[in-house]
Amino acid sequence: MADVSVGLGAVQNAQTVCSGAIQDLNSSAQKLNNRYREAGQRWRDKKYTQLGGIVNECSRALKAPVDELFECLNKLKEIEKRLLEYDGTNIS
Repeated sequence: MADVSVGLGAVQNAQTVCSGAIQDLNSSAQKLNNRYREAGQRWRDKKYTQLGGIVNECSRALKAPVDELFECLNKLKEIEKRLLEYDGTNIS
């Protein structure tokens, strides 16, 4: 395997990206559901019910990667911890 170097800054940046993606996906799903409910205040018929099924599918699809992103975030935190431990090791 080729020499690989992982910088603390890169790991922390990846954590920020993962956290942002989690927030964006959850927020988008929530906004979609809110807009659907708002539409229901003035639009209640068969088409509204059909739209509800589509909105639910979209919301599930938006939230599907969140668990994987949390897992990735946990692994990145572990890598960060190990890098900090390594940086703190004094080899003489």
